[in-house]
Amino acid sequence: MRQSTLDILRRATGTTVLCQQMALLEEEVARLHQVPRGAPPQPALDRIARYADFPLQTWWERSLWEPVVQLAVRDHVRPGDIAFDVGANAGAFAMQMSRQAGPRGTVCAFEASPRIIGRTQHNLLNAACHNVTLYHRAVWNRSGDFVHIAEGSHLNDRVETGAGGTPVPTLALDDFIAATGLTPSFIKMDIEGAELDALRGSARLIAEGRPIMALEQAPDDMRCHELLVAAGYLAMDLGSYRRITRGEDFANPTGVNNVLFVPEEKASASPYFDPRQEMVAKLEACAFTRDAAGGARLAQPMDLPAGRYLVRADFSASGRDNEVYAGVDADGETVFRYHTFTAFMAECYRDWVVQLDRPGRIAPFLRFLNGSDATLDWRGAEVIRLPAFDNVAPPLIF
Repeated sequence: MRQSTLDILRRATGTTVLCQQMALLEEEVARLHQVPRGAPPQPALDRIARYADFPLQTWWERSLWEPVVQLAVRDHVRPGDIAFDVGANAGAFAMQMSRQAGPRGTVCAFEASPRIIGRTQHNLLNAACHNVTLYHRAVWNRSGDFVHIAEGSHLNDRVETGAGGTPVPTLALDDFIAATGLTPSFIKMDIEGAELDALRGSARLIAEGRPIMALEQAPDDMRCHELLVAAGYLAMDLGSYRRITRGEDFANPTGVNNVLFVPEEKASASPYFDPRQEMVAKLEACAFTRDAAGGARLAQPMDLPAGRYLVRADFSASGRDNEVYAGVDADGETVFRYHTFTAFMAECYRDWVVQLDRPGRIAPFLRFLNGSDATLDWRGAEVIRLPAFDNVAPPLIF
């Protein structure tokens, strides 16, 4: 295939430059796959990665990309707002912010990874996000330095000392705000462990701008929490809607969590810090059908009025050689979904947050995509209503 492509290119105008680019591209693909140049073609090289290979759903379709963070964006970004997406990745949250902030709003998206940035750009342009400006910078504790980015297993690249590749310039948010005059009311930050450095470069913003923030947080590393609490913020786990004051407050002892940080002066008006939770139903294991692979689904969907609910699944599992979807369907459509293997699901992702904008019939489920798990012990689920969100209006325009 490569030879036929080169033959075509040789007959084209500017063939020298084109052939040079083809050779460079072949070398880069071979490096990524650790295949020596000139070796027989490998199946993994049959299809060269393109910017469009990691597309997002179109903006008018439902997205299941980190749904608990989507709800935080839904509740806090309004027409005309300024919002920052720090660690934009493929652009899902920048796209959501763009639609909600609207033509009078401004969204600043920051993505450090040289591997990901092209995909981010492609997806935002494809979604016509004209109010989003994308910056290829590593948000850090100071501006003007350079860091290296290590590639993760699934577009979760991170800053790492000694990593190879092209160095990426750093940017402190305080410097960015001073230069642009753009002070955000809401920030989503997920930069694979670099959040503390980013917060240290945002001291003026935190002290004076007082934005609401959704940050990724590990239960065994509370330094971001300590910094923001000292600055007068309160914290709530977006996965379980539990107030966080220490690491032990997290429902899962490992992994990472998305945490909402709200300034103390704004917390009294926030439904996220209203502790009321009303039990709607306790669904025993016998209420679920089980399929041949061991998956579970509520046999008779239950009717619920509009509102926000927490579905707390009760199960244990130790399987790792499998792939599952777990979440909630409403009126036949999946409205919340996690995607991982059963052991990790059981340890970290048994709380599922559902927003119903209209009355619906819900059915919690766990479905195997690949493999099974003989250790899966499905014991049912609880459905809990969060009444503080009854009067929280959805975005008028999206």
